[in-house]
Amino acid sequence: MMMKAMSLVLVAMAAAGCSSSASRMADCQAQGISKDACYIAEQNRQASINSAAENAALRNAAAQYAQATPKYKKVTARIDGIDIKIYPADKQGYIESTAAALIEENADAQVYQKGIFTAIWYKRTHQVALMRDGKFVAKTKI
Repeated sequence: MMMKAMSLVLVAMAAAGCSSSASRMADCQAQGISKDACYIAEQNRQASINSAAENAALRNAAAQYAQATPKYKKVTARIDGIDIKIYPADKQGYIESTAAALIEENADAQVYQKGIFTAIWYKRTHQVALMRDGKFVAKTKI
């Protein structure tokens, strides 16, 4: 019985702190402030609440986006005297400072080709492999 009474008191106290837009308007007008001024004050209150919620959502989204961005912005390797640069997020690759064509991409790798050279960026193992004329040359860890 005592627990019911305490919970009823707590609910009543919590509800006392809540008020509707209409009750805030009535309280404002009861203080002798014009209806227009009270309306503007209520609109500003709601706008500030919405703005705070939007800012919190944007901060949360930015944090989630930062976690989702690729770890590697630029992958560089030198294999058998051949310079390889790959920009995974932009899907651009360069072999010997010349643009290489992205010829294949899947969840595990991006494959770039320029002339007789093929460079493979293994996303999960963070390795780059080089092939010359379709023959494996070497692989290096980034």
